[in-house]
Amino acid sequence: MMNQNRWPTQLASYSYAQPLLIGWQIADHSIDPYWPEYEQALNTYLASQDETCTLGERYGWLNKSRNQFHALATKGDGHIGTSLALIRLNSELGNCQAAMDTIEQMLKLMPWLAEALPDDLQIHINRPFLAPIASFDNRFVEGDLGQWLQAAIMETLETLEKQEQPMS
Repeated sequence: MMNQNRWPTQLASYSYAQPLLIGWQIADHSIDPYWPEYEQALNTYLASQDETCTLGERYGWLNKSRNQFHALATKGDGHIGTSLALIRLNSELGNCQAAMDTIEQMLKLMPWLAEALPDDLQIHINRPFLAPIASFDNRFVEGDLGQWLQAAIMETLETLEKQEQPMS
């Protein structure tokens, strides 16, 4: 079941990914030492979205994917796709603090995510990636990818902060 490459077909159903898919597929991943493990972790996450699996199986895939992405980050993979996946996975697994910590680390590495971007800036991401929050899966990238990412990160942070608030 996990031998197949899920991301080209499954990400095609996500609005944000549609204009990026061809670029991801033709990118030269041979120079990316983390690519094979990254692709496997991404495919594992996408397996967790398979509604024909039991809830337990899906939860197992989510945990396995989070562990795979965490191992990549620990090895030094500082790619934005790894951080975005960790935000989403920790959030979906109910670990809001770990998701917020990942956002904080990402903003230290990529301060541009919290700054006004120049109008002529073009952001390109050479790996397929997950939106940091499911509500952005079907939001088209209108204009610049950088602005879309900023909006996704800010909404994710707001959502996580609300989830962390104690219920009154």
